[in-house]
Amino acid sequence: VNIINPEDAATLFKSEGMFPERFTVSPWVAYRDHRNKSYGVLLKNGEAWRFDRLILNKEVLSPQVMDNFVPLLNEVGEDFVRRVRVQIEKSGRGKWTADFTNELFRFALESVCHVLYGERLGLLQDFVDPEAQRFIDAVSMMFHTTSPMLYIPVKLFHWINSKTWQDHVKAWDVIFMQADKCIQNVYRDLRLQRK
Repeated sequence: VNIINPEDAATLFKSEGMFPERFTVSPWVAYRDHRNKSYGVLLKNGEAWRFDRLILNKEVLSPQVMDNFVPLLNEVGEDFVRRVRVQIEKSGRGKWTADFTNELFRFALESVCHVLYGERLGLLQDFVDPEAQRFIDAVSMMFHTTSPMLYIPVKLFHWINSKTWQDHVKAWDVIFMQADKCIQNVYRDLRLQRK
């Protein structure tokens, strides 16, 4: 069942109770088990999910805290609109002629990284840093390799060490490496502010 209407989605979420059971993205769980990484709130269910979610609600999802994200998202949004306008001008046709899906993907990644890590990756520039491009490619590969493993048991992919599994692991390794680097930068900045 797919629900599109926001009011219906709200009704559904309210009826789940205190410990909802969400759809498990088994390839993502398998990677975390393989590398001994924590699941995080996105992949947890039941009491573990609720415990993490209550912390997240207070630290990230409350209306007061969300106001802090508006300037960050606005900055990325303005850069995106500027990029779209430049691309339309460059086309000479007065309309967008490139792959808009790729641009939206970059916008989403840039927004998420800026909010989560307070850091811009430069994904909306004409020249993207090779390390940032590697991150874009890894996220794209992670989604690409997730799909087939949703329909065939992940353990089979893992057991035969298929190319799909290998690519999935490599993609997640790059994603975690980038996230760890950004988190270390946040810690470094916090330490410098305290001095």
